[in-house]
Amino acid sequence: MVRRRPATGAAPRPHLAAVGRGLLLASVLAAAASSLPVAESSCPRDNSLVRDISRMQQRNYGREGFSHITVTGALAHGTKEVEVWLQTFGPGQRTPIHRHSCEEVFIVLKGKGTLLLGSSSLKYPGQPQEVPVFQNTTFSIPVNDPHQVWNSNEHEDLQVLVIISRPPVKIFIYDDWSMPHTAAKLKFPYFWDEDCLPAPKDEL
Repeated sequence: MVRRRPATGAAPRPHLAAVGRGLLLASVLAAAASSLPVAESSCPRDNSLVRDISRMQQRNYGREGFSHITVTGALAHGTKEVEVWLQTFGPGQRTPIHRHSCEEVFIVLKGKGTLLLGSSSLKYPGQPQEVPVFQNTTFSIPVNDPHQVWNSNEHEDLQVLVIISRPPVKIFIYDDWSMPHTAAKLKFPYFWDEDCLPAPKDEL
């Protein structure tokens, strides 16, 4: 019996040709993907030991006459127990009426204003106390007490350093001082945490 030799230049087997084309296509796609620009995260993460505050992200989050900087935060910098904010309020500007289940300490760096402090022992905040604050003073907000910080000065900014516990903060917002505590609206993540924590959480 005479065995026939395969003709030279014979076409490769079909399944081997398909594999070759697949590998070629994969390499082309990989090369194309490597040349595409990588989208940068809008979350300003920075775990440097020393940070320059003047280079940190500063935004007003849609509130005219207001600016916020997260100096040290849970989401942007990995802190576990505390978070520090630098906030500036233009003349007449104020925070919403709100409460949160964390400790909060303010240090007034510049200007003067008014702290409005409601009660958590009633069904609603009630008529708030009005407490004047000014440069080089500090004040603490009791856990879950509704409050509002107001730059009641018509001529200069109010700048405060804010320290909170148990970050990231979960804030309940009131329409007015007569709104029941149970009707206050949860805002979480809060505006300056949305870039780092876009998905809302169900737990309080």
